[in-house]
Amino acid sequence: MTKKIKRLPDAECSVMQIIWQADGSVTSSYVQEQAAQDWKATSVLTFLSRLTEKGFLSCEKRGKVNFYRPLVEKEQYLQQEGANFLKQLYNGSVKDLVVSLAHAGAVTDEDLQDLRSFLDAQGEG
Repeated sequence: MTKKIKRLPDAECSVMQIIWQADGSVTSSYVQEQAAQDWKATSVLTFLSRLTEKGFLSCEKRGKVNFYRPLVEKEQYLQQEGANFLKQLYNGSVKDLVVSLAHAGAVTDEDLQDLRSFLDAQGEG
């Protein structure tokens, strides 16, 4: 059974997205430079500390600089969050989710074709 991962607040999730994209160890300065938001250094350090405490990151001190790397894989987090979202808002119904997105104009013909291709491939396997 897979370990339950805590849901992250938006700001911490943004930090994780930056770190996952970096594909390696990063410093707090790197996170601050990459952030779309104008975060102060102290805010970034707070986010990194919280993420380390929650088990999302490891922290390795090299000289005077801390390097952070992910302990939770992006795909693992996204799968869990996607499943929770579907269950919580659409009662587990993928169809209802897709219908809602289509009615909102968020689904293109290309998206539907991709979905058909995916479902066809799943049926073959």
